[in-house]
Amino acid sequence: MHTVILKIQDNSYDHIMYLLNNLNNKDIEIVNSTAELDLNYETWSLDEINNTGKIGLHSKSFVEDSEDYST
Repeated sequence: MHTVILKIQDNSYDHIMYLLNNLNNKDIEIVNSTAELDLNYETWSLDEINNTGKIGLHSKSFVEDSEDYST
C-alpha cells in the first residue's frame, strides 16, 4: 500500500477526481478529497503553542465586552 498526497489546482481538480473515482475501488481509497489548512507553526512562539489547548468556550474564559452584539 502506498500513500500519495497531491496539491491540485482548482481547474484540474474535477478531472483528477473523475479519474480517481473511476479506478478500481478495491485498489484505491480516497482518504481526503478536500484541501487541508496549511498551518505554519514556525512563526508561533513556544508560549503560543503551549496555550492553544487552554482556550475554551466556557464563559469564564471570555474577556468582558460592553458591546451589544444582538441583532
